[in-house]
Amino acid sequence: MRRRTYIVLISLIFSLPLIAQMPYKITINELFERGLQNSVAIQASVVKTQISEDKISLAKNKQLPDISVGGLFGYVGTPIILDKDLSFLKHSETPDWKQNYQVTATQPIYQGGRIKNNIEKANLEREISQLSLQKDKSELKLWLVSKYLNLFNLYKERDVYAKNIEEAKTRLRDIEKMKEQGMITANDVLRSKITLTNYELSYNETENDIALISQQLDIVLGMDESTILEPDENFLSSQIDTKAEGDYVSQAYMRYPDLKIAETNIALAQNNLKLVKADYLPTLSLQASNTLARPIPYITPAQDLFLNAWGVTLNLSYNISSLFDKKHGTSAAKQQIRLQELAREQQEQQIRAEVKSAYVKHREAQNRIKALEESLIQANENYRIVKNRYFNQLAILTDLLDANSVQLSAELQLTTAKTNAIYTYYQLQKVSGAL
Repeated sequence: MRRRTYIVLISLIFSLPLIAQMPYKITINELFERGLQNSVAIQASVVKTQISEDKISLAKNKQLPDISVGGLFGYVGTPIILDKDLSFLKHSETPDWKQNYQVTATQPIYQGGRIKNNIEKANLEREISQLSLQKDKSELKLWLVSKYLNLFNLYKERDVYAKNIEEAKTRLRDIEKMKEQGMITANDVLRSKITLTNYELSYNETENDIALISQQLDIVLGMDESTILEPDENFLSSQIDTKAEGDYVSQAYMRYPDLKIAETNIALAQNNLKLVKADYLPTLSLQASNTLARPIPYITPAQDLFLNAWGVTLNLSYNISSLFDKKHGTSAAKQQIRLQELAREQQEQQIRAEVKSAYVKHREAQNRIKALEESLIQANENYRIVKNRYFNQLAILTDLLDANSVQLSAELQLTTAKTNAIYTYYQLQKVSGAL
């Protein structure tokens, strides 16, 4: 008897539907924090900034002496002395082994500004990498906001479809009663069932979309990919304050990463001109060396003894052939500066256009919310009136279903308008360099 009870219980457990996973409610602040910490794209940008720091250290090391150590150890074959007619005369007595050890330090004194300008170049490249990191963070935040707002729309769709499913079931039961009483035809019952089926399909598709968007966010946020995310409802009702369009343009000129990158590229081009000019200048360096050699060189016959010698030299060099490239090299560097200046001007124009577009779209979204709020009120009232008329046999089922469709559409459009207003606001923040 007890075994039979266990079997029944196990059968009931496996026959029950799987319990839906409880969604994880996430706020916008947590969304940004997790995204910036776990995004692979942001981590790659951070690595780039670290590489630029190392390049600065390498450039500064060029100011230090260049120290080299060399060594030579080998066997010397017996030399043969030949007569004038190349006939053998005798063997020369020389040591069998040779050794040479040398330490050399070269301190650059004047390089035509190469070292200084290379350090400046490395600093500018670091600035660009930091600005690129800032840009990547801004783009990531905007992407996170878009997915977050998509979840708002999907959850609202699911709720609307759930409400319409319950409404359709109630309506179907009333229609079936009217059919039994002979007040309507079977066609109304069939159409009501089809409408209910469509709502149920849309509900399931919306749940699948929620799971897909959640997985996309989970990957970026470093969370379990099976976690279903739910947005914070307070975010949708948060107050948004906007400034005048001109204020956003002025702010973008000061803070927008792409514009600051364009300005840094001008400085890089100017620095490149200095490096080009440095190629046409002489170089001066101080060199000190110490050599330990065996056998003693410059003595014939060679003596199998060690000779230790040191010396200090001042080296001056000038590449005369560089003068042939001076005209074209300098011209190309100057044209590169002009090209970067035009790129900055183009970026300024693009900023004004993007700020204008985002500002107008944000205003449109706000106006659309007001219009759709009124439309929703009208759609709800219209559905109530048509529903009463239908069950009083003063309207046909097509009118009722159309009114229901208008009501559903108005609810979804209002939610989309609210989320779009928030998205355009964050878009405006991004193009002005405030995100």
